Amino acid sequence: MSTTRYTLTVGLALLLALLPRLGGAAAAATGVYQVEVIIFQSLAPPSGEDLSAGAEGRGFNGQLEHGAAPPALQRMLDASEMQLGSLASKIGASGTWRVLAHAGWIQGATDWPQHAGLKLEDLGIRVPTLSGSVYVERGQYLHLGFDLRLGSNPAWSLSELRKVKFNEKNHFDHPGFGVIAIINPARPTKAP
Repeated sequence: MSTTRYTLTVGLALLLALLPRLGGAAAAATGVYQVEVIIFQSLAPPSGEDLSAGAEGRGFNGQLEHGAAPPALQRMLDASEMQLGSLASKIGASGTWRVLAHAGWIQGATDWPQHAGLKLEDLGIRVPTLSGSVYVERGQYLHLGFDLRLGSNPAWSLSELRKVKFNEKNHFDHPGFGVIAIINPARPTKAP
């Protein structure tokens, strides 16, 4: 067998062996992601600190929504497609936290660092006194972020953007409320 033919045979065998593993990477390369979030609130927020004060240095650096178009929302997830249902139930049954929202969807990503997110209302999250946006950005790394406000007079603020890995639970926190989120590559859905 010639060297060229041997190299092609080995290369093809390697490609076939790796093909099942490349499915997620191929989907990630399209920039389409499955996002799932649980937003929860403390039933007894801690006292002794100013919960309305913003946290410094948590990712956005004060540069939100500077004219970029938001990413495409492809569709909402059915409950059967979500992974965090049992965790949401445990949080709700804890007696310490109240689940405000549990939602999942498939969306595109914006280029880093455009900071253009999807509004909670567009994601079907309609909770009185809760507002804000969710951000998925792709550059050298994948970033997931939230810019949320809860309550009024004073409103609590959670504004954070960070690098994330697929299929890992990420906790974004504030002493009075928080978010647990997971993100994975998704296959693009075809237009009807």
